[in-house]
Amino acid sequence: MVILITAYGTIKDAVKAVRLGAADYLTKPFEKEELILVVNRALRARKLERENLELKSQLTERFSFDGIIGRSSKLDEVFTLVSKVAPSDSTVLLLGESGTGKELLAKAIHYASKRKEEPFVTVNCSAIPENLMESELFGHVKGAFTGAI
Repeated sequence: MVILITAYGTIKDAVKAVRLGAADYLTKPFEKEELILVVNRALRARKLERENLELKSQLTERFSFDGIIGRSSKLDEVFTLVSKVAPSDSTVLLLGESGTGKELLAKAIHYASKRKEEPFVTVNCSAIPENLMESELFGHVKGAFTGAI
C-alpha cells in the first residue's frame, strides 16, 4: 500500500499517483489527523479487498463441480463438456426435468467462466408466459405490445 506525500503537489500529480496505484495522496504541510484518516481509509480499503477475494473464492469453491453429487460415466461426460465450455464465450442451454441439478450445473459453469465476476441470475422460465418470454429475457421497445413500458 502506497500513500504519496509531497511538498509540491498538483491535482494532476494526485490523479496520476492514484491511477498508478497509490492508495492516497497528501500534500505537505498536513495535520496529523489528516494522515491518520488517510491511513485508516487505506487500511479499510485493503481489508475490503481481502474480504472480497475470500468471498469470491468461497463462491467459486461452493459452486464447483465438487458440489454436484453423483458419479456415472454419463455425468463424467457432462463434466468434461462443461469444463470445455465454461472458459469459452459460448452460450449454454441446460435442459432437464425438475430436480435434476440444472441450476447447480449452471452455477458451476458460471463460476468457472470468464464472467464469474458478474452476477449470476436465475430465471424460472416456466413462470413466464410463452408470449412474453422473449421480451422478459431480452427486453423490448416501449409500445411494442400491450403493456410494454
